[in-house]
Amino acid sequence: MTGAQTLLDVTRLVSRSWTKRRSTGIDRVCEAYARHFRERAQAVVQHRGIVKVLSRRDSDALFDLLLQPGEGFRRKLIRFAPLALARSPSRIEGEGRIYLNPSHTDFDLPTHHEWTEKSDLRGVYFLHDLIPLTHPRLTGAHAVKRHLGRVRGLLSHGFGAIVNTRATQNELAVFAGKRGLGLPPVAVAPLAGADLSACCDGHADLALEKGVQEPYFLCIGTIERRKNYTMLLNVWDVLAKEYGASCPKLVIVGQEGPQSAPIFEALRARPDLAKLVRFETSAKDEEVGRLLARSRALLMPTHAEGYGLPVVEALQIGTPVIANDIPSFREIGQGIPMLLDVEDELAWKRAIGRFAFSDHDRDRQLNMMGRFVPPTWQSHFAIIDPWLESLSDLKQVSTERIQVEC
Repeated sequence: MTGAQTLLDVTRLVSRSWTKRRSTGIDRVCEAYARHFRERAQAVVQHRGIVKVLSRRDSDALFDLLLQPGEGFRRKLIRFAPLALARSPSRIEGEGRIYLNPSHTDFDLPTHHEWTEKSDLRGVYFLHDLIPLTHPRLTGAHAVKRHLGRVRGLLSHGFGAIVNTRATQNELAVFAGKRGLGLPPVAVAPLAGADLSACCDGHADLALEKGVQEPYFLCIGTIERRKNYTMLLNVWDVLAKEYGASCPKLVIVGQEGPQSAPIFEALRARPDLAKLVRFETSAKDEEVGRLLARSRALLMPTHAEGYGLPVVEALQIGTPVIANDIPSFREIGQGIPMLLDVEDELAWKRAIGRFAFSDHDRDRQLNMMGRFVPPTWQSHFAIIDPWLESLSDLKQVSTERIQVEC
């Protein structure tokens, strides 16, 4: 299989650029895939079962728009899209080419898999996590239903699956085994964090400029129930009583999610925490990098995570991490973070107190930073490219469902 034979789904990138929302981890993956494949792929866009395959010329134009969106993105897309979509077919003669979807867009729909089969395409899907299925109480019923459709669709029709950790791979295997479904070939390829090192140089006082006094701790992630910020508010309640005016601060950086209201309400119900806890809902990467570099530690009490890019980014710039003891963090942390049970609030309180006012535990992590090997996009695609090539040698995914170790 040559690169020119790849069809790359860019639907999520179009949506993100149109809405101007800040990038999540999945968005960053989609952008990395667009940059890597743009010279040897045709772009695919879809909406609820309606699929369009752009020509190479129109694909190049769309990749240019998506990878350098700028302020005029909407105007340029409105000018570009009508004609480009009008001359883009829905059904093609795929001749066994790879269709690659790096997001979770619409492969829960039966019509999507009908399209890949009738177009003679080999669908390869990036499954970022199984959280709605493993932790349904942390999300809504609609999200559970859609993700169930995605995972079932991948297992029943996918020619291959890409996952970010062996933890996600294991969860997929358990799901398939319980339902008597076979696994397509699976590639495990860790994700690269953003390069925040340049953001930290010469800007150590940014935290103070934003009114954040040391010592402080940082959380990074969408403000939603799954991230477990309410537990940290409980911990800070106790810290405030114990340390008084010298209590460390907490900064939470993230976009507001669909379940953010109860978290803000919990903070408003504790006016005594107003000077200790603050939310930054529109921080740019440069600001996040500077805050992260100056913080005593990154806190990740999330109940579940498919990967955890902030952990990689923190370790990459030498910031210690205190996180929930879950499989993905054990894997990507390479034995460096302090991992604690989020049900043990007392353990979190003690650890935060030690990291705030003593250097012993913190120095232990700092001394281990030299052995951290951060994943890169180069190492990611060094796994993916030959693996995709190997899929071209498989004749029938339904009869040759094997697990590819990478």
